[in-house]
Amino acid sequence: MIFNVFKSRWLRKQQEKLRKETRERPPGKRSSMVVLYDVELEKSTLFLEQWSKALGFKKLTVLGFTEDGKAVSTASRVMLNSKTIKWSGGIADPFLEDVLKSNYDLQINFFNPKEDLHNFVALALKATIKVGLPSQEQELYDLAIDVNMEQKDLFITELKKYLNIITK
Repeated sequence: MIFNVFKSRWLRKQQEKLRKETRERPPGKRSSMVVLYDVELEKSTLFLEQWSKALGFKKLTVLGFTEDGKAVSTASRVMLNSKTIKWSGGIADPFLEDVLKSNYDLQINFFNPKEDLHNFVALALKATIKVGLPSQEQELYDLAIDVNMEQKDLFITELKKYLNIITK
C-alpha cells in the first residue's frame, strides 16, 4: 500500500535523526525499566515482571510488538503494530507518546528486529543504559548479552552481573 511507503519513509527519517543524537549514559539508580519484546513469541509477560523484581526496579513499562491490529494499549503495557504510526508519519498511539517522553534507567531490547518500527522505538526511548541482543543493530544498545532468546534465565543472570559492575 502507498500508506506503508509513507510510514516507512517517516520511520527511516526519524531513525537517522536519532542516530545522530548523543545521549548521556551516567550509571544511575534502579527505579524504572522499559522492555521491548515480541508478543508473537512471548504471550505472557510474567517473565518480564520477574526480571524487574530480580534486578530491583520499582517501575516496569512493557512495549510489545504485535501483528494484531486490535491489540489494546495501556499506560504500563503498550502494544505496537502497523497502526501505531500514522499513514502520513507521526505517532498515533498516545500511550507510546507518553512512553517516549519518559526517562528510564534501563531499556531491554528483547526482540529480533523485523521492521523499521522496532528500530525506531528502540532508538527513540530515553534510557540511561540500553541492553540488547547481538543480532540487533549496534546503535540500539550499549551492552549486548549474547544468548538465545529462549535462555531468559541466563539473559537476566548475565545482565544482573553486568549492571552490578557498571553501576558501582
